[in-house]
Amino acid sequence: MLKLLKIRNMIKISFLLNQKIIFADLNKKPNKMKKLIFAASTLVLFACSNNEQPEQVTENIEVIVTKHGEEITEDGALTAAEYIAQLQGKDSIEAKLMAPIADVCQKKGCWMMLDLGDDVQMRVTFKDYGFFMPKDAAGRMAYIQGVGKIDTTSVEELKHYLKDANASQEEIDAITEPEIEYVFEAIGVIIKEEKLTTSGDAKEEEHNHDHNHDHDSHEGHEH
Repeated sequence: MLKLLKIRNMIKISFLLNQKIIFADLNKKPNKMKKLIFAASTLVLFACSNNEQPEQVTENIEVIVTKHGEEITEDGALTAAEYIAQLQGKDSIEAKLMAPIADVCQKKGCWMMLDLGDDVQMRVTFKDYGFFMPKDAAGRMAYIQGVGKIDTTSVEELKHYLKDANASQEEIDAITEPEIEYVFEAIGVIIKEEKLTTSGDAKEEEHNHDHNHDHDSHEGHEH
């Protein structure tokens, strides 16, 4: 028992001596104290950050569909390659096909160019000018139904189309000969656009906070 008390006393004395040495050393070197405080603060911040839960982020693909002209469906739409193959050797064909939109008339949206692949495009107009395309539709997927053929477009028409596309005067003046091109008169068009959206806990909390704030503001508003 006496030995145990002696050991405890020796430990206390040793601890007190170490404390005095540390405090004396820190009084001589105040910069060291700052470093110790900074290190302790860093550890606390690190511990807090580790306790935070990671934000759960979910990616979703939103498909936006717009329809123009007569009601049509996507069923049975040909690919560009299939359409070109069916048109060969014929004056014209009734068809439904899908292809990405390469360009749109920037004046009214009264025509668009579809990308058929291999640097080949097809000009699409709309029956009786009954409907028009959104001017920002380039890059979206189009499903069209109507009558297609290969035809000759005059120099005057080509220049007119270039003006509609906001081409430079130099590009317009460069047109000196008619062109043979794929043309199509559509009775109806479906445009599909895919948008990537993200949702997460932080955004949801922010939305709820804004909603509650708006609700509180609404309650305090007098009609």
